[in-house]
Amino acid sequence: MKKILFFLLISQMCISQVFETVPILENGPRDKRINMVILGDGFTAGQQGDFVADATTLVNYIFNKSPFNQYKNYFNVYAVKVISAESGVKHPGTATDVTEPVFPVSNPDNFLGTTFDVGVHRCVYSNSTNKVTNVLASNVPDFDVAFVLGNSTEYGGCGGTYAFSSNHPNAREIIVHELGHSFGKLADEYWFSGSGESPNKTKNNNPVTNKWKNWIGLNSVDIFPYTESPTWFRPHENCEMRYLDREFCSVCKQQLIERVHTLQNPIDSFTPSNAGSINLTGPITFNVNAILPIPNSLVNSWSLNGNSQAETTSALTLSPTNFNMGTNTVLFSVTDNNSLLKVDNHATLHVATVSWTINKTLAAIEVNSAQRNFQVYPNPAKSQIFIKDESKTLKNISVEIYDAAGRNLRNPRVQNLSANEISVNVDGLLPQSYIIKVYENKNLILTQKIIKE
Repeated sequence: MKKILFFLLISQMCISQVFETVPILENGPRDKRINMVILGDGFTAGQQGDFVADATTLVNYIFNKSPFNQYKNYFNVYAVKVISAESGVKHPGTATDVTEPVFPVSNPDNFLGTTFDVGVHRCVYSNSTNKVTNVLASNVPDFDVAFVLGNSTEYGGCGGTYAFSSNHPNAREIIVHELGHSFGKLADEYWFSGSGESPNKTKNNNPVTNKWKNWIGLNSVDIFPYTESPTWFRPHENCEMRYLDREFCSVCKQQLIERVHTLQNPIDSFTPSNAGSINLTGPITFNVNAILPIPNSLVNSWSLNGNSQAETTSALTLSPTNFNMGTNTVLFSVTDNNSLLKVDNHATLHVATVSWTINKTLAAIEVNSAQRNFQVYPNPAKSQIFIKDESKTLKNISVEIYDAAGRNLRNPRVQNLSANEISVNVDGLLPQSYIIKVYENKNLILTQKIIKE
């Protein structure tokens, strides 16, 4: 389960206010989705209907862009009806990059201080982002990404702590680009920024070891120098992070999906959930409800006591006779095999699991369940592979490694790096694919294919 962000103290630093919050897109419980929030500014009480309509148009635009359209089901979107005393976005007419005033100077009393001319004319931002923080803290404290929509038909927008834009139709592209920054942690590609290494910016131009080496030669991805600083490189010449009204390149799409995986695993719910005792007279069905990408690219696998099952759907039905007397383990695992990811060469594999511990006696079967979310990296691995449980402590861990023929090759050395992360020594294995099985207190908790370089 993702970590929920709450502001405990900052909301006391200045007066916060509760506004009406309306769902624009609601796909599930907030603790099971990525929560996007749009705040309006410069909309009076009588203009809140206009704000919701503009916000809805913006949301529809965002979720028609790849890869957001494929992962729409993973998001909730809320509009916060911030009420301003006066209508509009401030325009002091102080920009030096144009001959001001491009349009009439104005200073409306808007709630969040949204204004043009922040450095350059078209940059719409606010010098009072603490007000944005406080409104979020008071209204949607569990947000994951937020931005401000200013009530102006003039073109403009900018990014920083939060993204801001006007409601000019073309300004939607500014929000998409800024989501690349605020959500995807991507760098600009149209100019060189001194921000250091990013998923789409590097000093490494070696095609063998470059961070986007898996994509080089595909979909126009290569290693392109920044004009202003030719010792730094970007992956594409026509990406959304370089020009507006484009698509994200393959490298940036993969990073945006990586952020989706980091913030929200695909398991929505499952049954049975700590069901207690089940009568032995009939079959037992284990079922997982998943949050599906569009189209569905999830790959499911099931095992019983470490033995793979043929079922690949979201449900597995077993007869009481399938269970041994004593303790049994049913394990469900799901990964995302989206073609927008280089799964077999992806830096970090995200594996969501549900395990059921079944204690069979002569009278009944007792079922207990647990959900876990793992990161497995790097992939491919050279000498070590790291396994991290995103929410639970790892205790009494042992590991088995199997080759493609199903032979148990070794019980490798396992080192505890922290309470929820271990390293597994794979040095000495031949370069090929393997299956790694991870046990906690002798119960199987993870089965995953890995690649050894």
